[in-house]
Amino acid sequence: MTFSIKDHPFYIRMKQLPPQEIAAWVLGETPVEQAEPKLRKEAFRRVAKKITSGKAERSKYGFNSDTNGEIARAMEWAFQAGLKAGRVK
Repeated sequence: MTFSIKDHPFYIRMKQLPPQEIAAWVLGETPVEQAEPKLRKEAFRRVAKKITSGKAERSKYGFNSDTNGEIARAMEWAFQAGLKAGRVK
């Protein structure tokens, strides 16, 4: 019998989330490209923390983790947000 990660009681802590959703924990409804630099930095730190802590949780319980993919998606998102912020100013 195989188990899914979704069956784990801590699934919500291990779940991979899109960077925009994690940043919203800090920024609320404000898009990252319109946020103040201090809040933007805090949002990016929150994204990084979620990626690393999620990897630790998944590894701890024997589930696979695509940390490099998560980091790449977060970096692409941050890059696109930077481009949008540059166009706005």
